[in-house]
Amino acid sequence: MLNAPHLPSRHFNLEGTLIGFLGGKASKPKSLILEVEQEELAIQLPKELRSHVQHYLHPGDRVACVGATEVDYKAGIIKLKAAQVFCLSRPTITTAPSPPRETGPCPTREQCSSSSDKASAKILVCRKSGCQKRAGRAVVTAVEQALQDYQLEGQVKIQYTGCQKRCSKSPSLTIMPGKHRYSSLKPQHVPALIAEHFCSAE
Repeated sequence: MLNAPHLPSRHFNLEGTLIGFLGGKASKPKSLILEVEQEELAIQLPKELRSHVQHYLHPGDRVACVGATEVDYKAGIIKLKAAQVFCLSRPTITTAPSPPRETGPCPTREQCSSSSDKASAKILVCRKSGCQKRAGRAVVTAVEQALQDYQLEGQVKIQYTGCQKRCSKSPSLTIMPGKHRYSSLKPQHVPALIAEHFCSAE
């Protein structure tokens, strides 16, 4: 149990889906984004957790967060500060909901790095505010992580675009070649998409 110092008297106990992390260095985020009842909340992490929280929490995990609120009178806002963070469960979804596709066994890094088309492989990501506000940033983070896990950073390019005309189903992205479009994405859908399009399961 990790307890943050000087906790105010008003405490919270929230459960939700982890969307991603914010602030600080990539390896030491200052806050996590939790989706609770369709609302995204930024919750500040205690310093003791920042260096290793990403080792056991991943976007899409069901998370419990216990902590306390703190009123910032100067800024006129209420801050949420975590004291304890727990992973309750991992997502079971492995494919994107639109359109559904079958995926084979998880390929190895070597299979991925040898099968991608270096000349045209790219992922087109909408950078408009609508997509970004609806977990778009967390999806991009998941794409970057999946490319790193499969050693595809130098072979598959992430290219930001204007509106892809699917605002009601954001966040959206398009995978090239083939112009495969996906909407209403969650971060946990991303690894399966990367493996399907850029990796050989042989």
